[in-house]
Amino acid sequence: MLILKSIFLKEWLKVRWCWSLALVVNLGVLVYLFIDMRHQFQIGHSEMIWYWVFELRRLLYTPLKYLPAVTGIVLAIAQFAPEMVNGRFRLSLHLPVREELLVWSWVGFGALLGGALACLNLAGLYLVVLTWFPHEAAVSAVMTALPWCLGGWVAYFGTALALLEPQPMRRLTYLFISLAFMGLLYQEKGYQEYDQVLMAFGLFALLYIPAVALPAHRYRHRS
Repeated sequence: MLILKSIFLKEWLKVRWCWSLALVVNLGVLVYLFIDMRHQFQIGHSEMIWYWVFELRRLLYTPLKYLPAVTGIVLAIAQFAPEMVNGRFRLSLHLPVREELLVWSWVGFGALLGGALACLNLAGLYLVVLTWFPHEAAVSAVMTALPWCLGGWVAYFGTALALLEPQPMRRLTYLFISLAFMGLLYQEKGYQEYDQVLMAFGLFALLYIPAVALPAHRYRHRS
């Protein structure tokens, strides 16, 4: 337990400034959404905005779309890029902790920080939409944004997997698979178009958890 606390402290020291900056950016985007939506209702007729939103199915909160993915990539780089410098990762594997538990503690901590920002975005989006639209519209906004948050998960784990992998060809393969997976999560043209498949995508995304332990095993035992 003491070793895990030390690992979490080490991870927090690596990403604290990056995560704090990401927190400010995420809050800034939510504030921008609030101001932009209020501006639209001030200069336009409510009937036209409702028609534009509910009949034409135009999204009012697209600035949030790629924010989880960018946040996940930045967090993974801040967390794992330093481990690849001067063989630090190999030194970490000599700690009295099983290699897979060590890596899972790293990515678990990073995923927790990214998940906190994703929850902030979803809660903020719900409140912003609820200010001008009924509860059903706010819930629909959250359901529409869930694939974007899953994209943040894929971006974080895919970047971590590529950085930890010692073999260049496998690194490129992981990046290609992750980019293709993320591409599937950003194909919507309206509201809640992923409701029927989001659970399946989520189960596939969970495969990243055991996958991140494989590069650690190869890195430790490669010649």
